[in-house]
Amino acid sequence: MLAIQNLLKNVYCGIKNISKKSYRNCAVLVSGCSVFAMVSLNTNGFGGAGKNRSVVECGSVKAMEEDIKPEGESQESLNDGKGFAFSCKQAIETEQSKIKESEKARIKKKEVVAVCASIEPTHNEMQRPPLNPYGDIPISDEDYEALLRIVQAEAGGEDEQGRILVAEVILNRVLAKEFASTVYEVIFERSGGSPQFAPTADGRYYSVEVTEGTVEAVEKAIHEEDLSQGALFFSARRKANPYDMEWFDRNLTWLFQYGGHEFYTLP
Repeated sequence: MLAIQNLLKNVYCGIKNISKKSYRNCAVLVSGCSVFAMVSLNTNGFGGAGKNRSVVECGSVKAMEEDIKPEGESQESLNDGKGFAFSCKQAIETEQSKIKESEKARIKKKEVVAVCASIEPTHNEMQRPPLNPYGDIPISDEDYEALLRIVQAEAGGEDEQGRILVAEVILNRVLAKEFASTVYEVIFERSGGSPQFAPTADGRYYSVEVTEGTVEAVEKAIHEEDLSQGALFFSARRKANPYDMEWFDRNLTWLFQYGGHEFYTLP
């Protein structure tokens, strides 16, 4: 900035030493240099004082023109000088307007980016657990007692989820057309003369003492989220007859293992 000021000062001093005949041309030259310098400074961010600075510098250009205008210059020449100064001012204001619009666009973009960044995805909040399919199953007192006993006999050594899964296998069978239509009938159903659930044949079903943990597990199986993936069969591979497990592996679709049981469904 200091170099440009010195340049203008030197040009101004040189103009005062030339003939009056060249005053007007010199004024135009100085004004043009001033405009070029001011527009360049504003475009590159060196204006410092923004619009107010530009107005002051335009005033300086106008004062310089009046100072170097020789006596006796025609009104037409004076008007031409004023017109040129006005054009300078318009050019500067146009350039400043472009800079302001660019700055506004940049700020707006930053605001939009900030807003977008502050928005957290909500798709997980919109997901809901699958509906429990067991709400429409009529469960009598006999059904409820049978469900408690078979869960205790089959999964009494499992944790709560292990007991819930066994109870849900019974409930899934009630809903499946391939099995009986009530909880009690499913538990005591036979296939080819063999019991579907061993505790009903070996006496464990009748001898178990139902614990509070089993009651809570059965309640959750009936009323809360289905964890079973629709399983219709379960078996403890380490305790089961190898021929039975061979049939399971050959004829059923394996779903998952939890605790000591593996769970299957029909293919």
